[in-house]
Amino acid sequence: MPRPKSDGKRKAILEAAFEVFAERGVHHAPTSAISQRAGVAEGTLFTYFATKDELLNELYLEMRRDFDREITEFPREADICRRLRYIWDTFLNIGIREPRRLTVMRQLRATGRLLKDNETAGVMVAETLHATRAAMEAGAFHDAPVEFMVLLLRAHAEATIEFIVAHPELEVSSREQGFQLVWRGLSGK
Repeated sequence: MPRPKSDGKRKAILEAAFEVFAERGVHHAPTSAISQRAGVAEGTLFTYFATKDELLNELYLEMRRDFDREITEFPREADICRRLRYIWDTFLNIGIREPRRLTVMRQLRATGRLLKDNETAGVMVAETLHATRAAMEAGAFHDAPVEFMVLLLRAHAEATIEFIVAHPELEVSSREQGFQLVWRGLSGK
């Protein structure tokens, strides 16, 4: 009978994958380096994650769950602008605090190896999609695919984070200007 899998080993492998990806990039990170960093045999890594693609997907989902834990008091009853602003500020707060996390997430998305369902999983994405759909139904946003609108929001947020990390003295004005550009672009107002 096989031994039960250890949650601690699974977490160690995911943490090691994050660190190795942050240092080397996803495409230059062999599973041998990940297992060595996690302190497990490479075969053990494949006991927990059957393929490297499975590891990439699980790490991405785990990182998305980390983002979702930051959504504590989402203003569901607020107007669309305030709901999107909450998501914007939360995303920026995380990205400014942990820029490597966004870098690894971008790398994971760029592999083309993530399952499509992983892109729409999670509270933050669900709330963004919901607010964007509501805005479109109310005629507040341009008529474009909702997923495209969400990608635009994320791209602008990531660019704003990158700028703020490089110029922390301009955080307040950059945060506001970035959101206003997104809001005007989406709403036409």
